[in-house]
Amino acid sequence: MEFLWVFLEKLTGFSRPYYISDETDARHQAAGIYPPLTGYRILVTVVVASVGMTKSALLYGQEPTEATIVECVFGVGIVTGWVDLPS
Repeated sequence: MEFLWVFLEKLTGFSRPYYISDETDARHQAAGIYPPLTGYRILVTVVVASVGMTKSALLYGQEPTEATIVECVFGVGIVTGWVDLPS
């Protein structure tokens, strides 16, 4: 591998990067970290769950066309930004 880095440095002038990393125990680093529970996240969860339950009820009631319409309307809403999922 060292030969490749020497070759690249001579060919392109790009030198080998050097990284400094202090490894930490991941078990201690991630302890007690939870995403904050906000009204926005609750609202998005309720909207997604209600649309899903509505679609399930329509499918159970033998209304596949209406279920597809609900899914398409909700999908368009997500794509156009009416309902923004948390990142």
